[in-house]
Amino acid sequence: MIKAIIIFLALLVVVACSQSSQSEEQNTLNPPVPADQPVNAAVSARPNELFTGSISVPSQLKSREEFTVEATLKNLSDTDIRVLHGGGVFYFAIKDSDGKGVNTFSMDDVGIFRTLQGNGAITEQYVYKLEKPGFYEVSAIARIKVYEGEAEKNIEVETNKAKFELVR
Repeated sequence: MIKAIIIFLALLVVVACSQSSQSEEQNTLNPPVPADQPVNAAVSARPNELFTGSISVPSQLKSREEFTVEATLKNLSDTDIRVLHGGGVFYFAIKDSDGKGVNTFSMDDVGIFRTLQGNGAITEQYVYKLEKPGFYEVSAIARIKVYEGEAEKNIEVETNKAKFELVR
């Protein structure tokens, strides 16, 4: 339990401290999304990177009703890649308009091996319910270990932040 809390707090620090100028530029370049359409946010891959992350959430939701956030990790290479991850690939974070984390999230420390096919993707959904109307921001970090032969490499892929409004 303590380990899960430490991981959660570390995730909040990472998310809170990382300000993406690309995300700010995207927000000014993209037109507003109608309330009935989901907001999709993707992090552009840097050269020589194997993965990209994206997140999707409806732009407007009702308070006290469950909603689903969907995050996707995409393999950008043509090669199948063997990965290891916890109970899920993604750690989700939701913050209110003051930047305060509003969700509690823990994940089993289970080691799951899987092969991510070339140009394939892993998509996970996170179901949550919020009470207080207002503006929120959601993001996720995929934490995986990649195996190439005998070599292993820890990789974190962060999605952009997607904003949504919670109404009564």
